[in-house]
Amino acid sequence: MRDLPVVLKRRVHLWFMTFLIVMGAPFFPCPAIGDENDNLQELLNNAESSINIERLIESLDVLKKNKILLNEADVDELRQLPWLNSTDVQAILRYRREKGQIRSMQVLQTIIGKEKMASIAPFIRYKKEQPARKTATPKAVEVDGSFYSRMFRETTARKGILNGKYAGENVKLYHRAELSVPHVSVSLVQEKDIGEPDIADFTSLSINISDLGLLKSAVLGNYKLNFAQGLLMGQGRYFSKGTDPSGSVRLSSKRLLPSGSSSEFGFLQGAATTLKLDPFEVTAFYSANHLDAVINDAGVITSFGTSGYHRTDLEISRKDNVTETISGANLLYNYQVGLLSGRAGGSVLRYSYPYPFDALEPGAALSSISSGTLYSVETDLSVSQVTLFAETAFSEHPDGVSWIAGAECQFSRALSAVVARRCYGVNYFSPFAGAFAERGDGASNENGYYLGVNAKLHDRLTFGGYYDLFTFPVLGSHCQYPSDGNDIRLFMNWKQSPWLAWNIQLQHKYKEEQKNQGSSSVALWSALPLVTNRVQLDCDVTLFERLRLRTRGEVKEVVKKYLAGDQSFYGKLLYQQVGYTLGNYGVKGRFTVFDTSDYDAAIYAYEDDLPLTSSLGIYDGRGKSLFLLATWQVMKQMKLGARFETTWYDDRVVYSSGNDERATNAPGSFHLGCLLSF
Repeated sequence: MRDLPVVLKRRVHLWFMTFLIVMGAPFFPCPAIGDENDNLQELLNNAESSINIERLIESLDVLKKNKILLNEADVDELRQLPWLNSTDVQAILRYRREKGQIRSMQVLQTIIGKEKMASIAPFIRYKKEQPARKTATPKAVEVDGSFYSRMFRETTARKGILNGKYAGENVKLYHRAELSVPHVSVSLVQEKDIGEPDIADFTSLSINISDLGLLKSAVLGNYKLNFAQGLLMGQGRYFSKGTDPSGSVRLSSKRLLPSGSSSEFGFLQGAATTLKLDPFEVTAFYSANHLDAVINDAGVITSFGTSGYHRTDLEISRKDNVTETISGANLLYNYQVGLLSGRAGGSVLRYSYPYPFDALEPGAALSSISSGTLYSVETDLSVSQVTLFAETAFSEHPDGVSWIAGAECQFSRALSAVVARRCYGVNYFSPFAGAFAERGDGASNENGYYLGVNAKLHDRLTFGGYYDLFTFPVLGSHCQYPSDGNDIRLFMNWKQSPWLAWNIQLQHKYKEEQKNQGSSSVALWSALPLVTNRVQLDCDVTLFERLRLRTRGEVKEVVKKYLAGDQSFYGKLLYQQVGYTLGNYGVKGRFTVFDTSDYDAAIYAYEDDLPLTSSLGIYDGRGKSLFLLATWQVMKQMKLGARFETTWYDDRVVYSSGNDERATNAPGSFHLGCLLSF
């Protein structure tokens, strides 16, 4: 690991002294009372920029409404909770086998610890609802439902709207309706983006039936699948590296779940079912999903559209112009022999498109391929405090193989670790993969060794860290040779008092990318090393139960090692956030100052938004930003929310480019929402 440059050390020291000055004033101590939003934000603050925040928030919202029955949940159901690692899950299952049901939070706390117990409390229940006694008058069927609507508008319209290139208006609409009765739930989502003319440009319908005898789950409409570690099929991975050093390697999601997301890519459309035939579990599925694709004059698919935008005539012409057809099954065998428990199984999947692929990845020669078959085998074995896991996947057309294997170990309540080895073949290809990786999630063209550790040295002091050593067998289409890199990150959380907590992150990464270091007329493609050093410091203060403060400082250095010499770029950010709640009212605001000299030095920060959505702020350039968020619980069945945000740039006169250009250096937006439930 390279030493931090002197200038970076000075900047870190300056930020630290600033925090001591700003936050060091005397406060009145009071107990810090957390909630699930705070616990979720702790996860998101450590996440990589590629995180699908909205998908995670929506999944947790579903769990909040349909709480996990702790004393009957299996491994997949428990692993939906992102705060639990495999050791926690096995500890819960082992307690149930040896001592019976978990009947209270106090008992659960002795199994997984106080903090994790508090994190998962809103999403679990301990007892199954007892059926009502028979009476002369039959009891009405319990019906739960909700309707959620959001409207988003930018303060300055985009160029495409003003010049007519975009067919729609300067407004984004989102509507979501849900209805559930025992064992059955229905979800309908509609959304249109800014500039789209169709008020229902995207519509998603899911009907889910669950827990009816042998039928564990069945979905008609839009759904997602997750098998093993996501090499063959992984549509529910929320985090990659960085969220939890010892818990982010494995894919944590149910094998089959309905899709209630507004994302227009990364789901299946058709029908799927999971049957529980103890000790076996069988999942079968079929999908005929319409996708946006770019098709060249030769009739070859060169890329798929993942943005979901249908604003211009060209984008509209590509809407749903390709049908992706897949079918397959997954078989799982569960076993328990004394202290040894586990599962083993396999999957097969066949997919096809009406046109052949162009080469989508280096080494993946798909120019004459329009269909393929995927196979995988998986295993998961737990004994005492150790869990072993592995998956190997095979692809035909092209022929390739990828695998990952690892071990999780809970040495004590205070120390846990995970070690993993991944080997993703250059020619392996799965359009549905969601693998743990440094570059992308397609489980292709990457090898690596990963070690992550979490250590609780004291009730108030926690350390964590990971080291990832990775190799790309083929750096890129212009650089057909291997490239090595490494990534190390350290975390520390110190709860100095009940009202004051500190969080610090240190990261060093070395990674190469292919770059033309010549000219357009005389190309000179070569590996360009990028060395990144980053320091982030958070200070959380709870003045009273209702008033909370968060201050963050971050500095980042990126060194690009060109053939002509090194070039250094810097980024720095400082924000102050204030949150206040009073009865049914809540307000939160954040003011940020940032300065970055290159896009690679941009800084990412999670931002609160309306219910069921959030933002990942990308701070690039020089300027200041502000967001204000207000919520009002009008009544038990009604909640209102509003958000305003704006950024003032000092280094530009217009924002963005092309049809997305806005003729201002201070772009902003309004976001309004209403949630009704019954």
